[in-house]
Amino acid sequence: MRKYQALQAHLQKRKGRAEMLSFEDIEAIIGKELPQSAVKHRAFWANDNEGYHSHARAWMGAGYRVAYVDRECKVVRFERTR
Repeated sequence: MRKYQALQAHLQKRKGRAEMLSFEDIEAIIGKELPQSAVKHRAFWANDNEGYHSHARAWMGAGYRVAYVDRECKVVRFERTR
């Protein structure tokens, strides 16, 4: 999850406010490129913190979920879960 800790910290600072981020914004936050699977597979953005989904554990650990993703436009909306 280390790669996505900065995303978790960013979302925690939002204090429950929803946020729309471009894939480029997320890459700037984490300091690395997102994997190709973020563009190719909807499942990358699933709210599933089981197994190897360290990226999902990051946003879910901050109390957020992916409410909307558009892989063509490369944007994702995070909304508070609790």
